Order: sequence, then structure tokens, then C-alpha cells
Amino acid sequence: MATVVDFESLSPDAFYLGGDTFTDAGYTLKALDNHGPSGSSGAVGLLANGMDPTTCWTGGCPTNNTSHFYLGVNDGGVTIKKNDSGAFNLRSLDYGFVAPVGGQPNFSYGQLMLTGNLANGTSVDAALDFAGTDASGNPLFDTATLPTAFGNAALMSLTIRACLFDGIGGCTVAQDWSDPTIYQAQFAIDNITLATVPEPGSLALLGLGMGALVLRRRKPAASSNLA
Repeated sequence: MATVVDFESLSPDAFYLGGDTFTDAGYTLKALDNHGPSGSSGAVGLLANGMDPTTCWTGGCPTNNTSHFYLGVNDGGVTIKKNDSGAFNLRSLDYGFVAPVGGQPNFSYGQLMLTGNLANGTSVDAALDFAGTDASGNPLFDTATLPTAFGNAALMSLTIRACLFDGIGGCTVAQDWSDPTIYQAQFAIDNITLATVPEPGSLALLGLGMGALVLRRRKPAASSNLA
């Protein structure tokens, strides 16, 4: 079964420090501070209201979304896990860049970086280019097209971050104040569609149930032939 983390049940304008957690639609999200010790301490998340123009009063937030959505700011990230610690698939999500201010030229400024951790200790990665900007120079939301290998992976957790194009073919996150782009790798996410991956025992029971259903459908036909 699939569910959608859309943040509508949460109060907008809430700030999240690194290490803070919150839940929505059966999943727990944990804010991560890329520059803090062990991913904690600094302000790295904000729940935005697309109907409230004061959320990003200097511009820079995506403009084509009038619902609640999550902002990963100041080079931060977020990790998503199922509340019951089970496996899940990422089916789709909406995402966009968050600029320091509005009035930006119409370019893709970086990528949304997805890292999925699997039960066997390995991971899968995907990188999605951000959409450009609107006529006012504010970023736009886009809907992700996920690589098949990532979309079919049974994830135990999903970490989402952003990187900025460095102009020489790479996409990076600033590590200290020597980099002028520090605190500018930012993103917005919404409508995260996640599907539960059944346990092996559940799959076996499902198979037995379908087999019994097929036999039940065939039995009357067999009786009719004998008659």
C-alpha cells in the first residue's frame, strides 16, 4: 500500500534543528545538519505554507505550490524512516531548489541527492537536476522521474540533501566558510509517495490467498464439464 507524506497535517512555519524529528503519514523525518557534529544542532528545516507570501519574504522559495511543503535549508538534509522500521519504496516526489533570494536567472542551480539504505547494508543513489525559475526569478517545483533501480529498491531509510553545480562538472556542498556557497545548498520537497514493501511471510500468504481464489473460480467449471 502506498501513502503520501504531504505535510498537510503539520503546522506551518515550524523550524527544525539538526536532530529534530517529526512524523507524518506513518513515517518519521529527521532533520540533518551537514555542518554540525553528528548531523545535529543548527537550524536546517522549515515547514512552509505555499499560501503565505511571508514564509520566504525575500523570495527564493518555489512558487508553484500552494500547499504545505518542507524546506531543507543551510546545507541541511532530512532522513525518512517508516515508523515500524519496515522496508518501503519511493514511488515519486515533488522537489525544487530554494535560492537565498528571488530574482535569479533561469538556470538549474544544482541537484536533489537521494540516498537509500538497504537492509543488507548497501545503498542506492540518485541525483535529480532542479528545475529552473519562473518569470520573477523564483525556483519551481518539479516531479521526480526516478531511475528504475532506485524506484524498485526496498529502502530501510531515505536521506535527501541538495548540492550546487560548481561550474566544472561537479555538484558539491560547501564544507566551511572558505567556500562562498556555504549554506546555499537548499531544497524543497512535497508529496512524497512511499509504498510499504511486504515481508516475505506476507508475500507467501498473499500467494496462498490468490491460489485459493483461482481454485475456487475453476471448481464450478470442472463440475459442469463432468455433468
